[in-house]
Amino acid sequence: MKRIWFVTMIMVAASFLIAFPTISKGQNTPEAPSARPTDQIIIQFADPATETRMISPTEGQELPALSQAAGVTVTYVRPMSGDAHVLKLPTAVPPKEAAQIAAEMAKLDGVVYAEPDMIKTIDGRAQRLLLNPELTPNDTRFNEQWHYMYTPGTSEGLNLVNAWNIYTGANTTIVAVLDTGILNHTDLAGKTVAGYDFIHDAFVGNDGDGRDSNPADPGDWILANECGGSHPGQDSSWHGTHVAGTIAAATNNNLGVAGVNWNARILPVRVLGKCGGYTSDIVDGIRWSAGLAVTGVPANANPAKVLNLSLGGPGSCSTTEQNGINAAVAAGSVVIVAAGNSNANASGYTPANCNNVVTVAATNRTGSRAYYSNYGSTVEVSAPGGETTVLSNGVLSTLDTGTTTPNNSNTYEFYQGTSMATPHVAGLASLIVGLRPNYTPAQVLSLLQSTARPFPAGSTCNTSNCGAGIVDAYQALTQLSVVFDQEIYLPAILKPAPPPPPPSPIVNPGFESGSTGWTEYSSNNVLPLIINSGFPGSVTPRTGSWAVWLGGLYDEISYIQQSVTVPPATPYLAYWHWIASADDCGYDFGFVQINAVTVHDYDLCTPANTNGWVRKVVNLSAYSGQTVTFRIGAVTNDLLNSNLFVDDVAFQASAALSGTAPAAGSDPAQSQPKINP
Repeated sequence: MKRIWFVTMIMVAASFLIAFPTISKGQNTPEAPSARPTDQIIIQFADPATETRMISPTEGQELPALSQAAGVTVTYVRPMSGDAHVLKLPTAVPPKEAAQIAAEMAKLDGVVYAEPDMIKTIDGRAQRLLLNPELTPNDTRFNEQWHYMYTPGTSEGLNLVNAWNIYTGANTTIVAVLDTGILNHTDLAGKTVAGYDFIHDAFVGNDGDGRDSNPADPGDWILANECGGSHPGQDSSWHGTHVAGTIAAATNNNLGVAGVNWNARILPVRVLGKCGGYTSDIVDGIRWSAGLAVTGVPANANPAKVLNLSLGGPGSCSTTEQNGINAAVAAGSVVIVAAGNSNANASGYTPANCNNVVTVAATNRTGSRAYYSNYGSTVEVSAPGGETTVLSNGVLSTLDTGTTTPNNSNTYEFYQGTSMATPHVAGLASLIVGLRPNYTPAQVLSLLQSTARPFPAGSTCNTSNCGAGIVDAYQALTQLSVVFDQEIYLPAILKPAPPPPPPSPIVNPGFESGSTGWTEYSSNNVLPLIINSGFPGSVTPRTGSWAVWLGGLYDEISYIQQSVTVPPATPYLAYWHWIASADDCGYDFGFVQINAVTVHDYDLCTPANTNGWVRKVVNLSAYSGQTVTFRIGAVTNDLLNSNLFVDDVAFQASAALSGTAPAAGSDPAQSQPKINP
């Protein structure tokens, strides 16, 4: 097969404008018997004049006109985001009755809408089974996190081990966890940014006050029948801490468990407390998490690109919820929500049935639908949620053993639930936006769905009830062409060095002995790559008579490699390269790999054409004294053509790009690549 210097024909292509649609949900049932009573109404007015006439913005102030319409005494609570307001009823009433009261208010002139401020919960509560705490917890517990691993038939997890070889995340990526708050767990130390407690009601907040800047979880335990109706008492769940640990527990720190994203930071946003949380508080939390203004709350200095909502309740997606979600998505945030744990159609549960969210169902260890998971056409994707009928088949993450208030035990427990599946997807989404900060929420969803793993044979899940498949981190990240902006690379893990062998310099660094010392590879079997004749156009070796020609074919992977000991005094790998391409950026790439892992990656495209020899430097000081196999190579796709030429490989003492002028015999004025007519 002959390599192509440049494309020899002109191609005419049609341009298409791709519009990413909103994520639309199906119709749902408006009411379910397990919905909790509420004593609040959300209302919005058409104009400031009506607002002034209808309300007095003083908490506890009676509102005559609205009270008359409602048939009960209505008092003012507070303004909320989206130009809406929260009102208080004298007592909590069933959702159906609250909806009737709101409907009467909505009939008044100048009212845009009024609706019950419904209470969401962590839906069914993740089943809690206590573990015996380890005396010295460390990341060896990762082997219990089957939900991160993919072994067909054994562990239908997130396939993270392979994905981490590509990318482990960045600390500039922020993930908001809208939940019960967060504990000062040792495996979350240093992994958070300043959050907020959005719970306005002191009883729900259970921390002695209303809204404040402290998102710590004081506990959400309840006594029997304390939330209205008949129900048993429950211990504190520490739900938000468990969710946060799945997304971003400190990893490779010789402690406890791993997080999906090793480096992301959590924005704790407290919206759930005793008996759940009001929609108004949750929606304010959604807007604030995305960096939008909320009345009476300081601006969020760390807006989140990903929002995790492991919460929900029965009913329709309300206007308030949809408005808040739309605003967050418009601001660029991906909103990921739990499908619910009622073994029912998710179309009857909110926010799972809202538009513009990614709704997540739960699978068990073998890839079937978890017995409790909601399902249906409103589900976008599935992820491991576990089943704790067998303890080790649950999802392991950070927790506390306190039954009411936290006892700072810094323990780890197995939970199950769509609440546990959702942070797996949020963590993966955070890896995606870390590599592609400009991706829209619709693009993130498209990648999650297009790379989701098909449900295994015999699974009770299919694309009708569990979404596009089980999200697969490795497949998702391999679809992103990773281009590092820095000219140096420091690996996330400094691997233990083996006993140092005798130092060995690069053999045949200028290729003047042909292939001696080098291994050559071409996926199209076009060899040799190290040549001393047949160079195209005006390309000539930088020094001597030999150089390397990589690429030059469609769908080609080609590289040269050699095993060396990285010299401690000169750990910077340097080489000269010449880029000559007819392609656009983002399709063909040059790369350096260490032990088959890419450590440096750059575009081969027309804007990057060097028109001569330039120096490239990669920092390998993290491998100082270690024997490694390094590769220099190129990868091309099936359109247009890119060429990478390499010469004079060496180690040097610093990152200096010294001697960037073209070598003799490669005058830029004479080396402009030519495209044949």
